[in-house]
Amino acid sequence: MSLFGTQKLTQGAASDAVTMVEQYFRRRGLDPQTHALRDAQGYGWWLSEGSAKIYVFVQVSQHGAVLRITSPLVYLPDSNREPFYRKLLDLNSSLSSCALSTHDEIVLVVAQRPTFGLVQEELDDLVWHVAYVADLLDNKLAEEFGCRMYTDQQAQSLG
Repeated sequence: MSLFGTQKLTQGAASDAVTMVEQYFRRRGLDPQTHALRDAQGYGWWLSEGSAKIYVFVQVSQHGAVLRITSPLVYLPDSNREPFYRKLLDLNSSLSSCALSTHDEIVLVVAQRPTFGLVQEELDDLVWHVAYVADLLDNKLAEEFGCRMYTDQQAQSLG
């Protein structure tokens, strides 16, 4: 242990998180193998919650394992981006356990934390928060700003 009490995260922390994610899926009545992402760097799964698609990743980096939960909401609007970004910032001020961000032209809900010390209840809560916020906001943002909702088909045609 170092001077400040930090420990280097190990592959064990990643495998513990993977086990927790798989357990989460099984308790929801979903097969983790069926919902696995084949091209994920590390480990990845997906699930749907209402109109939102949720992605759960466990990634191992040089600094240790990280749990990342994300849900694409909408594409950035073609116009009125300044009011749109203001709305995202205002929404962020009232969110807990997750945040809004952008990647390329897509707005995301994200939650991320190291896997060290992660317990099942926290993982379940983080997935629930992201899913709840995503399902709540995707339609509202699309309607208010006239932007397109995220779909896998659109994303594949752009890539």
